[in-house]
Amino acid sequence: MPKKRIHKDRSTDTRPKTRNRVECNCTLHCNGSKWVDPRTFERHQQEIERFRTITSVPQSTSQFRSSMSSSVDVGSSSTSKRRRKQEEEEEEGQDSSNSSYSDSDESNQTDYQEPINIPTKRKRYPKFRQTELIPDDENLNNDSDDNDSSDDNGGGSDDNGGGSDNNDGGSDDNGGSWDYNGGGSDDNDGLNDNGDDNEDFDNNESYTEDDDRGFSDDDVPIEQFTAPDFDDFDFESDDEYPDSNIEFNDSWILLWILKYQARFHLPDVAINSLIKFFQIVLSDADNERFKNFPTSSYMMRKMLEFGKHSKRYAVCPSCNKLYKESEILSTSGFKCNHVEFPIHPRRNLRKPCGTEVTDRVPTTSGFIIKPKMVYPLPSLKAQIIAMYRRPGFESLLEKWTNRDEEAGLYTDIYDGEIWKTFPSSTDNSAQFFTPDTADSHLGIMINLDWFQPFDSASYSTGAIYGVICNLPREVRFKKENMLILALLPGPNEVKLHKINHYLAPIVDELLEFWSGVNLPPSEDHPEVKKIRLAVICCANDIPAARKLCGHISAKAACYRCHKRANVVGRRSNFGGFDDISEWFQDRDPEEHRTNAEAWQYCTIRDERDAHVSANLVRWSEMLRLPYFNPIRHLIVDPMHCLFLGIAKWIVKKLWIDGGKLSKSDLKLMENRAKQIKLPADMGRIPYKISTGDGFSGFTADQWKSFILIYAIPLMWDLLVTSDRNILANFVKACSLLTCRIINIDMLSQAHDRLFQVALLIEENYGQEFITPNIHLFLHITDCCEDYGPLYSFWCYSFERMNGLLGNKLFLLFLCLCPNLPYRPKNIPYCFL
Repeated sequence: MPKKRIHKDRSTDTRPKTRNRVECNCTLHCNGSKWVDPRTFERHQQEIERFRTITSVPQSTSQFRSSMSSSVDVGSSSTSKRRRKQEEEEEEGQDSSNSSYSDSDESNQTDYQEPINIPTKRKRYPKFRQTELIPDDENLNNDSDDNDSSDDNGGGSDDNGGGSDNNDGGSDDNGGSWDYNGGGSDDNDGLNDNGDDNEDFDNNESYTEDDDRGFSDDDVPIEQFTAPDFDDFDFESDDEYPDSNIEFNDSWILLWILKYQARFHLPDVAINSLIKFFQIVLSDADNERFKNFPTSSYMMRKMLEFGKHSKRYAVCPSCNKLYKESEILSTSGFKCNHVEFPIHPRRNLRKPCGTEVTDRVPTTSGFIIKPKMVYPLPSLKAQIIAMYRRPGFESLLEKWTNRDEEAGLYTDIYDGEIWKTFPSSTDNSAQFFTPDTADSHLGIMINLDWFQPFDSASYSTGAIYGVICNLPREVRFKKENMLILALLPGPNEVKLHKINHYLAPIVDELLEFWSGVNLPPSEDHPEVKKIRLAVICCANDIPAARKLCGHISAKAACYRCHKRANVVGRRSNFGGFDDISEWFQDRDPEEHRTNAEAWQYCTIRDERDAHVSANLVRWSEMLRLPYFNPIRHLIVDPMHCLFLGIAKWIVKKLWIDGGKLSKSDLKLMENRAKQIKLPADMGRIPYKISTGDGFSGFTADQWKSFILIYAIPLMWDLLVTSDRNILANFVKACSLLTCRIINIDMLSQAHDRLFQVALLIEENYGQEFITPNIHLFLHITDCCEDYGPLYSFWCYSFERMNGLLGNKLFLLFLCLCPNLPYRPKNIPYCFL
């Protein structure tokens, strides 16, 4: 008797009704006999009729597959037991159907032998199984052919063929080994061990042949920080400077106009009008003499032979990759193609950055394409040549050779060990700085720092400066003698190793100078003069120093010695001086370089982090300089360490926040400070000691003045004995180190005083109060032995340069950086 099933009526009539089930004898789904719903029976019969039509008329392969795909739909993903059982019955029905049709349609099968392909349910495999390697396109095609042949044998899957071999090299998500000569990807999109692999490749539109392939010898195994070459850059124009070889005899008038523009910050429009006015007046005065006087600012610059002395790169806002503007501006919506991990085991992390580098800026005539961020790179070669054209510049470079030297006495950087022992090449012991090469071998000190050029917006801009150490100290840090190596775009600081993108073109130019750059002939030098240049010192604050030279954070370890931080809970400290003889030793620069190069070959971010934690270094483009020592050439800056660091921390953290100095004590100190009269040439602290939390807004120079002059008379009777000892030792050490001339005995005494400060803080406040700055000040005397007194290398002069750029030349950044928070309507481009 037919089975009955109760259904819920969807009409307004809620009475139950029954629908009779009928017997289906099809071999495609029901295996000869099965009770089904009448509508299911009709669908089965229609499919049988389509199959009979297909097998009775010869058709092409494409027509056959299209009709099959439109007529058969059995790929259910249900997990119910009943559905799985039904699918097994359908597979058995498929086999019997093929055998029953083979006898009656034998003649037709000779024309087309490919069987009816009924997709079966895909087998499920463990998540972390190894995938089969596909070394090239030929093997991929062979695998597809094998899968087709397996279908001919019955449409089922062969677990022993066409699948993955567990012995093949590969990578998995658990961190297995990666075979660079043919290893697969750890993504779970590899080949399955059944005959459906070929179908997956046909249906997956996102599949590419590079997804699971191995890496050839042409693949780049490491992240590339190289900058694009400026083949179209006019290097010859670097040799062209105002009033060098022009025919106009009264060019001084034009130079005066340019000086006038720079002095009063006038826009080009005003200067253009001024030049036209001068041309009319001078022509009326003497037409024959001033017939060649320019008629516009453009003609003036052309007459003075202003060349192109800087490069401009477009910058990816996400990864900081550099591009030539001419290459990206021709394409609307150009996307960054930089790959951070070219050999990452996971396919999706080997993709390019993909961030759009350009913007469409609306104009009155439509749109123009501009880069979102730009990186202006002034030409170091142009700046050096301009300095050599100054009268008396070379005599200043040679002035250090006439100094009187005394053993153990430090008066300037020339008395330090670095200047005396710097090698002329990496393969010999010849000195780089000698009296014979005083005006041709230059040593520069560089500084990397960020500052806020605007008061009304949060925008951090970076700058890399350089000073020529050959110059006497009294003129070395003047703004006209400062080199601007780079202007880093904002609005945020560059993160960690991404600064290598900005350093790469700078290092390229430094390498050129290390080999030697020829100065163009001039009146003073009719013959070519060869100039060599080397970076002998890096003076930065702690975060910038780590980015520039590739060291780990100062909270984790010291970059000069083998001291590592003690981790207590989530805080670290550098306490514990009992074993100082074991760790207070200089690190090996060659070991640093080796570990930094190994960092480049880390394939994933976690591996990089683990490498930095174990070896304390990451790659820096500065290491491409063959002479660069990332340990000794990176000094501990006294300004940031002693005054902005330790002095401020002791007074505010230990004594004010610790309750040693009350609000009334601060007011008493402020009244005492007002009674102290200092000479006019000495720095005076502001009378705001009790403002806010105390010492609000003190600068580094004001902290220096407070420690050296005010601290003891203002605070001595307000402190307990232990804190008096800390203050006395610290003030004495700073007084010794800030002398303009020091000797070995003074350095030794200063080191002992600083070490005593560290011991007293640990004894009275605990080991957890030994901060990175307290440890780093133990290395300041080593820096003095290498570079002379603190005046030779501290960062006060570079900070003043930051203030100059931030307060007076901020329009330069408005011109060069289109991604600023605001822009005025009229921008004077005279600063370009």
